[in-house]
Amino acid sequence: MSHAATGAAGLPTFRGAPPGERGRTRIGETVVEKIAAAAAGEVAAVAGSRRRVLGVPYGQLGQVRVRATVRGSLVTAEVAAAVIYPAPLREVTRQVRARVTERVQELTGKHVGAVSVTVTALVAGGSARVE
Repeated sequence: MSHAATGAAGLPTFRGAPPGERGRTRIGETVVEKIAAAAAGEVAAVAGSRRRVLGVPYGQLGQVRVRATVRGSLVTAEVAAAVIYPAPLREVTRQVRARVTERVQELTGKHVGAVSVTVTALVAGGSARVE
């Protein structure tokens, strides 16, 4: 049963149709990546990650980097970030996984299957890099 009526131009109008029948909402990977990066940055001991050229880090610390894959309603994410020294790495990465999962699911309605976290550097509290 269709709820569409024909408008003046002969095009269908959807007044009265249930919201689920009005169209589709697609949430792209870039949007999920931005949500995940913001969520990871909300964890207290997380700092941005440095850019890399041919695997070699250069420049100043930037934002948390995220690569996300969206397949239907399933999301996987790879997060790369620096951690402020001397925070416990295992605990910080656990918090990042939990926060990214929570925020992505809350804001997109998609299920987060996995969040991989790579610690790219340790940063002293004064932002000097720790080797």
